[in-house]
Amino acid sequence: MPGQRHEAVEAARRLLSQAVPLVGESHALTYALVMALASTSHEEFSREEIDALCQVAYELLNKLTKAIELFQEIDKVSAT
Repeated sequence: MPGQRHEAVEAARRLLSQAVPLVGESHALTYALVMALASTSHEEFSREEIDALCQVAYELLNKLTKAIELFQEIDKVSAT
């Protein structure tokens, strides 16, 4: 039993080590998106800028989705 618990803890640590950078990157992308939207009037956005902001939002969504999946995996591992 102790060996299995140790393996579960190590697996959780590996998953957390993957999740932490995703959360940090998501935070940075969120900040960049918020600042861009807050500091620019709607009329000032070009089509390219709108596309770029959409790309940032899409990347943010993907990173947050991955982070959520990793945290769900951690729940599964720690429940064993």
